Amino acid sequence: MVAFRGTQPSARPDAAEPAPLLVLGERFLTYRTAHASHRVSSGAFFQTNRHLIDELVKIVTQERSGELALDLYAGVGLFSTALARDFRHIISVESSQLSASDLQYNLPSNGKAIQAATGQYLSRSRDGSSPRRSDKTAPGGGGSAASTFATPDLIVVDPPRSGLGEPVARSLTNLGAPRVTYVSCDPATLARDLIPLLAAGYRVQQAHLVDIFPQTYHLESVLHLVR
Repeated sequence: MVAFRGTQPSARPDAAEPAPLLVLGERFLTYRTAHASHRVSSGAFFQTNRHLIDELVKIVTQERSGELALDLYAGVGLFSTALARDFRHIISVESSQLSASDLQYNLPSNGKAIQAATGQYLSRSRDGSSPRRSDKTAPGGGGSAASTFATPDLIVVDPPRSGLGEPVARSLTNLGAPRVTYVSCDPATLARDLIPLLAAGYRVQQAHLVDIFPQTYHLESVLHLVR
């Protein structure tokens, strides 16, 4: 088990996350789902309710297939590893250094992990430019030969409670994906983000609620949008 006894800023000036002062035990845990095992380092994000993870992954990924899927806010790759079974290429974008390292470790050979903020990644995707040298593919390289900015058949987004925000939501619509799956833990920001998506021609095909935080008022919402 991993325990923290405080943090301090990293000595690296470009680091976005604090470095641990003290780590007790293993530096990572292994979470096994129905389709994959995931390395999750201390400080990386993973869904807390292990009893409903498989159901959540099934709702997000079932009956989805194609050439390319884009997984934004990918974390350690919970959805990416499942999507990799039915898509030829997976591009997974994650801003956290800790999570991106685990993401690269967990992805199969047809997956490509990109460490970048979602807004920055989408802005370059929109104007068709290539990633700059400062935009790091997660440690270990990527296995996908797909173009980073090819039109995806499916986009999965699982943002934090703050949601996408209007600039990211609008950039998302410019990719031209026929399907978008939005996983949300805050219905207020989900409703806000739906405005530009619906205005761009998307419609809600399916809506699911998963009680992933039992005995609280929090619910995980999954919307499948098509256009």
